[in-house]
Amino acid sequence: MALVLVIDDQRSIRIIIAMVLEDLGHEVQLAEDGQKGIDMLKGSNDFDLVITDINMPSKDGNEVARHIRGSTRDSIPVVAITGFPEEADKELFDSTIIKPFKLEKLRETVARFTKLQSSEKNVVSRELVTKTRYTASCYESKT
Repeated sequence: MALVLVIDDQRSIRIIIAMVLEDLGHEVQLAEDGQKGIDMLKGSNDFDLVITDINMPSKDGNEVARHIRGSTRDSIPVVAITGFPEEADKELFDSTIIKPFKLEKLRETVARFTKLQSSEKNVVSRELVTKTRYTASCYESKT
């Protein structure tokens, strides 16, 4: 199990990513903008992976990645997740996932950086896919 920090200003994206990661057995902490993510990173040396949106208020994902690369934990894998891949400073990130993304792409990327061992964790369950679609559609209909 890995401890993953997910930073995204869109609540529905944070929820979907957290559901997938928790279904895979990971512990997830969430931040709604780059500054809150940086504050969480400063308060903990325990994160095994950071997934961050690029275009956010306060501090963007590039600033989050710059903070990590300039810290004593500069080897933490950082994954950009964005609808605008040209905005990501590719030298700062270990991987980029382009929105909209398939859950399987998220799972494969996370597995690559967290070295999942269990074969039962290698498939995103159909039940989870249905749950995340429902959760995202409920959230989007309220906004």
